[in-house]
Amino acid sequence: MAFTVSPPPHIKEGVSVKKLMWSRFIVLLPLCLASIYLFGFPALGNLVAGVLGAVFIELAIQKAFKQKVTLGDGNAVYLGLLIALMVPPAVPFWLPFIGAVFGVGVVKHAFGGLGSYMFNPALATWVFLKLSWPFLMVPLSVPQLGSLSDLILETGAGFLADASPIAMIGVLYLIARRYIEWRIPLMYLLTTVVLVVVLGDPLSYIFTGSFLLGVFFIATETSTSPITRNGRLIYGVACGVLTVVYGYFTGNYIEGTFYGLLLANAISPLIERSTVPKPFGGVEA
Repeated sequence: MAFTVSPPPHIKEGVSVKKLMWSRFIVLLPLCLASIYLFGFPALGNLVAGVLGAVFIELAIQKAFKQKVTLGDGNAVYLGLLIALMVPPAVPFWLPFIGAVFGVGVVKHAFGGLGSYMFNPALATWVFLKLSWPFLMVPLSVPQLGSLSDLILETGAGFLADASPIAMIGVLYLIARRYIEWRIPLMYLLTTVVLVVVLGDPLSYIFTGSFLLGVFFIATETSTSPITRNGRLIYGVACGVLTVVYGYFTGNYIEGTFYGLLLANAISPLIERSTVPKPFGGVEA
């Protein structure tokens, strides 16, 4: 009998990579529409540029190395959209395009493709853009949850993802369908809220679209998060702690979210190895 050994995400209970990626993509579309409504043509241009950059480099790499073309699984399209949502609306169109080329071409394919990379491609791309073009990546405003209406349309949005936090309500469907594992976002949210309250920072600067994007879409990425149940709980706590530590000492919880998640990606393999359950009847290591 032949066994197939492959990196995560693994197919389980009829859930395929195609279903996972396209479901996440569809759930993010209301947020995209909200950002287009709020920022107009620049938002639309950046979203299209991000998707085109990801599709272009994935197709180019797979054709050049005579690999199977996998654009249909939706991963490149999803990553391109995610990268575009993590930039300010006023940036030139070439920035999310180059970002998507870097994220898919370098962070994803240079490390072996889907499931083999250590860092979330969209997250690593944000850091790459932030370090390469720091002035372009500085948002013109800082979102704040001053009233309930800000959940619907945040006029102070700094990144496209901040346009409407409630537009990501479709993530509940992903959790219900088990396309997103609930342990990580739950522990991430609880840890962040508790620590912020204890430290005395206002929660109104925490619950932004960028933070929720990190909680539900970046932290739960299957390739960069632990596969063990206890590991996911610990990983969620680690994400919250690292986010708050950076956000508290810099006063910027959006950057704290992204940098904190990058560090959490780095320790994810250690958490996973430390929480692997002992086989029944096995010998303690």
